[in-house]
Amino acid sequence: MTPRRRRSLHFVPGGNERMIARALTLPADGLILDLEDAVPPDRKVATRQIVRGWLATLDFGSRERWVRMNPVATGLGRADLEETIVGRPDGYVVPKPRHAGDIREVAHLLDRLEHRHGIPNGMTRLVVIATETAEGLLNIRDIAAASVRIAAVSWGIEDLGAAMALGRVRDADGRYLDVPRYARTMCAVAASAAGVEWIDTVYTDIADLDGLGRECREGVAMGFVGKISIHPGQIEVINREFTPSKTEAEEAVALIGAFEEHARRGAGAFAWKGQMMDLPHLTRARKIAERARDAGVL
Repeated sequence: MTPRRRRSLHFVPGGNERMIARALTLPADGLILDLEDAVPPDRKVATRQIVRGWLATLDFGSRERWVRMNPVATGLGRADLEETIVGRPDGYVVPKPRHAGDIREVAHLLDRLEHRHGIPNGMTRLVVIATETAEGLLNIRDIAAASVRIAAVSWGIEDLGAAMALGRVRDADGRYLDVPRYARTMCAVAASAAGVEWIDTVYTDIADLDGLGRECREGVAMGFVGKISIHPGQIEVINREFTPSKTEAEEAVALIGAFEEHARRGAGAFAWKGQMMDLPHLTRARKIAERARDAGVL
């Protein structure tokens, strides 16, 4: 089972030796070795072999190891899995799914590959980027629930924006316009309905750390557990914003204790610090406490 510590997942272009060397020194919770957009078509075959070697020989420490495969629709995804599965990554990032059938195809192939290579069935997980096509966005509920291998759902706007010929995706203040805001919201809703985590998409303005921080805080408020980064300079901000403070963590633990005490008295709702508390507050407190423990705050 993949660890649940996912504040920051950092993209590393497959085949770039200098960037993987640096990435192995970063405080990211996971690294995504990219075989898709970062690799030109004539380098796909050679890059698969490089990524396979990285998985087999490099010390990733406590960082999760993810491989972003090519979309199923391109016909390249199968070879990505077949070539790299022997390195036993924690899982695959699946881009541009059109419908649940794309995810089931990946899952069924992993069933066979795990059996062939002596990997326990189901160990290889999936993070699905579910909004990069208009069809995928419309089918996001079914996509998010398509396989027990899915650990998390993320979203993306660059490919969707291109497919829909959107002139821009943010307003003058840097906030998302209607289509990306809808995609972001549906990512959170669909993932929650499927019982998996949801991870926020990249922030492409790498020099705007204030804007990144603001977007991270919005993501926390929406229940996202972390964010994907595309530049090493973003990781510190992401980790800081997605890690509960010690005060928040201790308050969550205290609230959990209060719920347990009132439950012993037969009360499901009660007043706490001037506010009425019931089951949704307990659920939120447990999530905060879990994130804090994962990050070492508690």
